[in-house]
Amino acid sequence: MHYGKSVVCVGLLVATGLGTPAARAAEPYVPLRWHVTAGFSQPAGSTGDLLQGGGYAVGGGFSFSPARGGPFDVRVDFAYADNRATHQLIDAGQQQTSYEIDDGRGTFTSLTVNGVYRIPLGSGVRAYGIAGVGVYHSDLSLTQRVLVGGTYCDFYWGYCYPGVAGGDLVVASDATTRFGWNAGLGVEFPLYYGQAWFIEARFNRIETARPIEYVPITVGFRF
Repeated sequence: MHYGKSVVCVGLLVATGLGTPAARAAEPYVPLRWHVTAGFSQPAGSTGDLLQGGGYAVGGGFSFSPARGGPFDVRVDFAYADNRATHQLIDAGQQQTSYEIDDGRGTFTSLTVNGVYRIPLGSGVRAYGIAGVGVYHSDLSLTQRVLVGGTYCDFYWGYCYPGVAGGDLVVASDATTRFGWNAGLGVEFPLYYGQAWFIEARFNRIETARPIEYVPITVGFRF
């Protein structure tokens, strides 16, 4: 009877230990990890006069961990954010161009190198700070909705016919590539085998003549 109880106790300890930090330490050390992110983009500062909030942001990249379980990582990010133009920017564009403008948007593409420092909060959860520099491409454009003529084909019936369709004509645009930097905070929730999901907010600033500032708030998965 004592022997049977001992076997049960050992089995419970092993099963419980599979979810402990000690058990996770036995997982293979993989210094290079990939990640993907998605969320929304919010303009900051005077950029809020040009672009609306509630745009979208997506990205991906990889991170390098110099040591198993260490607090510091080097992370490379490729990110894209898209926000629609405000009525204020559309009105200003109409006054300067004398064209009717229906819509507009600002898009930002970036490639950055960042440092990440993590602080444990307990139960495997870690908060972290992230900051880095990189190259940013910004593209602000204003468009007019127009009718475009062309030839359209019906592949099902096998014939083509002339017609018109709505399209966007770029009335004004300003595209540039500049140096930029970012800094932010996040919370990471580790999973097994080095995987994790995380939530972060990062302030981005593009050093143009009139600096562009925006804050993507994203959810990510590292694998």
